[in-house]
Amino acid sequence: VRISLYMKAVILAAGVNSRLREVARDIPKCLLKVGDTTIIDYQIKLLTSIGKLKLQDIYVIGGHKIERLGYLKDLGVHVVYNPKFKDFNNIYSFYLTKNFIDEDFILFNGDTLAHKKIFESLVNLDHKTSFVIDNVKTLGQEEMKVLIKDDKILRFGKEIDPCTAQGEYIGYAKFSLEDAIIIFDCMERLLKEGKTDIWYENAINYVLNEIDAFAVYTNGLPWIEIDTPQDYDYALKEVIPQIL
Repeated sequence: VRISLYMKAVILAAGVNSRLREVARDIPKCLLKVGDTTIIDYQIKLLTSIGKLKLQDIYVIGGHKIERLGYLKDLGVHVVYNPKFKDFNNIYSFYLTKNFIDEDFILFNGDTLAHKKIFESLVNLDHKTSFVIDNVKTLGQEEMKVLIKDDKILRFGKEIDPCTAQGEYIGYAKFSLEDAIIIFDCMERLLKEGKTDIWYENAINYVLNEIDAFAVYTNGLPWIEIDTPQDYDYALKEVIPQIL
């Protein structure tokens, strides 16, 4: 594995986890126990081992129960507060990263666990701006689906017809600084227009003709996004034994 050129990383972990209340209760979703670790500690391990990042180059965007993430500061990780976490969708957490991103960076959604080989593929792909896509799973209405042609991402959307989509975006990505600046500028315009309830992927749709966004595929390797108690149960029984 060659050393990553992505010198910073952002983990989006501000969500209210309304659907996971009975499991997560008084913690952010990223602190759910998975085996003998937590989602976020597993992600940080990926970033420091495979990604070769230093702890002080990792930024966690928190909101709901952010005080529970205080231990990360003791490790050297930056914990950034999103004051709009209750009112805005995750476009705002992504937008806040413009305040400290000054080079290429890796992005994780804080509720997603993926096999380390998936992350290795992302890090080692020559294309700078890339999104990890599950190209095997049977798709339904809920997934953040993608349209792809010649490995280039044409569109993200939950509303895309599952029959025409080429896969699901899993919430692991990397961005060149050049492309990130274009995305931040677009998000600023959208937020000023009052489009505060959209996913960051929907915002990126507006600039996919200005950036080169490529797909890197899971090819059947295990991963899971934990949104519901059912997801968590399935993760513990089926997915985590294959990942950890």
